[in-house]
Amino acid sequence: MLRRASALRAGLGLALLYAVVVVATGLTGGHPVRPLFDGVGATTPYKWVKPPWYVGSANIKPEPSHTDIAFDNGTSPLTGVNSSDSQLILNLPRGALPPHAGDTAIRATFSPLDPKKLAEPPSGMRPDGNAYRVEMTYQPSGAPVPTTSQSGNVIMIVPDEAEKILFSLDGKSWDELPTHMLGDPNTVGSAFNKAGYYLVGTTLPEFQNPNKGNGTKRVAGIALVVVALALLLGYVLPTILRHSRATQAAPVRSGQKRQVKRRRR
Repeated sequence: MLRRASALRAGLGLALLYAVVVVATGLTGGHPVRPLFDGVGATTPYKWVKPPWYVGSANIKPEPSHTDIAFDNGTSPLTGVNSSDSQLILNLPRGALPPHAGDTAIRATFSPLDPKKLAEPPSGMRPDGNAYRVEMTYQPSGAPVPTTSQSGNVIMIVPDEAEKILFSLDGKSWDELPTHMLGDPNTVGSAFNKAGYYLVGTTLPEFQNPNKGNGTKRVAGIALVVVALALLLGYVLPTILRHSRATQAAPVRSGQKRQVKRRRR
């Protein structure tokens, strides 16, 4: 029984130390703990230009891309073009892009951007995913396409529940576009009439890092680890060893007493 009690005390001591170290690691570690719900319900992970804290190293940063749309007998075709990450899609009806003398195609260029480097969204909203700069130029002249002849549509896929698609000519201020949910709150669409900057705004609050430590928390965590180790080395282990030695010595002493009594008889 004494041996079992000693083993139990040893196990409890080590479990306590483990728990303390885990808690302290959360306070002092440089890498935040990701929320358990990260990625739940998403079939394809969102590709961020600048990922938030909970995404980590799994992010695949999207790159700029372009697609050339050739004229067909002087008329632009019915077509769909998209960014390299497929998180922004343009659908253009036939004849949506006006012809330009001497040019045979239009180049649609998509550049994913960090929205925090552009103007802030209107009050009450924050950026929902990347911003995108859409450029349209005639080829081979390189002249810009001023506007479409017919409206197309722009579709954007975002990581959080969307509120509005925002548009800007220069990235210095935003206009809200009439926005439609397309099947789920993370996919939205609006009319497309000209090149510029596109962004989705959301009214959901930004998820804050609950493990973001400051200097005080880290110092407290380190102190907690030091105290736990000191208790383990200075009290818990010596106590366990004393109990263990006492348990082993008890049968020997008992046997010696029996031998003395027999001799006296």
